[in-house]
Amino acid sequence: MKKLIPVLVVMLSVCNSYAIMAQGFSGPAIRKVVIDPGHGGHDPGALSPDRKLREKDINLSVAKHLGAEINKKYPDIKVIYTRTKDVAVDLDKRGTLATQEDADLFISIHVNSAKRTTSAPVGPETWVFGGDRSRRKDDSYDVVLKENEVIKFEENYKTKYEGFDPDNPQSMIVFNFQKDAIMRQSRILGSCIQKSLRRGPLPGSQKDRGMKEGGFVVLAYCSMPAVLVETGFLNSSADRKILSTENGRRNIARQLMLGFEEYMKTYVQQELSPANKETPQTQYRVQILSSKEALPKSHPTLKAFPDTRFVLCNDQIYKYKYTLGNFPNKEEAQQYCNKLRKSDFPDAFVIAVKDGKLVPAN
Repeated sequence: MKKLIPVLVVMLSVCNSYAIMAQGFSGPAIRKVVIDPGHGGHDPGALSPDRKLREKDINLSVAKHLGAEINKKYPDIKVIYTRTKDVAVDLDKRGTLATQEDADLFISIHVNSAKRTTSAPVGPETWVFGGDRSRRKDDSYDVVLKENEVIKFEENYKTKYEGFDPDNPQSMIVFNFQKDAIMRQSRILGSCIQKSLRRGPLPGSQKDRGMKEGGFVVLAYCSMPAVLVETGFLNSSADRKILSTENGRRNIARQLMLGFEEYMKTYVQQELSPANKETPQTQYRVQILSSKEALPKSHPTLKAFPDTRFVLCNDQIYKYKYTLGNFPNKEEAQQYCNKLRKSDFPDAFVIAVKDGKLVPAN
């Protein structure tokens, strides 16, 4: 635990400020996406019954197709891979990379397997980090055990993950530090992806194995919305027909892309009009500062006031208007403004926002 605790403390600080900021900001929410092809190198992951088809290869293929889809349609979004070739990457480094890169989303791609082979279609499932709250003893519990067991491939895992036993997800409690804001967004992302995967291309998709919570180490190190997707089952001959072809993997990536887009749509709609998406209401906020460029997350004001959000005004020189509070009427906003003027922001004033845009406050 000695080596683990400092990491958790640092990441908890990042997680707290980043999560609230990510929920509060208007404007483009997704700038960087980390795609994690599970396994790799000396860790093949799941294997087909004849051992010729390896999970690590499928994961990398689907990941690259997904990244290409994002780059094609959203060139302003930067796609970062935890690996681009057949190499091993430690579990903690995958999530830590996403945190160090200030990524907005983390998507880990995997292929499942069960204890028994079957000819029936089985289908995909999506996971978010949730410790080991359910204490399930069914096959869902086995998925967590199997994916965390990967750390045994790491030479120094007993030292690095001291206090965590991959054979016992109960010990995942040491990682259970993610804030509610991040976990809520992870569930939204997971639901959007799972909903999209239900439409295919795997023949068993309609069965919907659902979105679940589990104590995955790879998700525990993420300080942003993160999901782990099990795209299908290698020991299902029906699933394997899709997973074994490049076209099948491309089609899986396209469904992941649709889930990603649904998340962005849902996320933006929530921000712009949480009460009524058909008729956006005017909201009143208190402007505390403005800037020509977007402020970094390390800016003292954003660190001290993590619920700060901005309104983007492209027709103005100081186009980033940073605000605090969100009120249904001007009177309440003015009361809050008066308090801020007496403390940290003597020049604060009330502004009005509708549909994510600055409008007259009168």
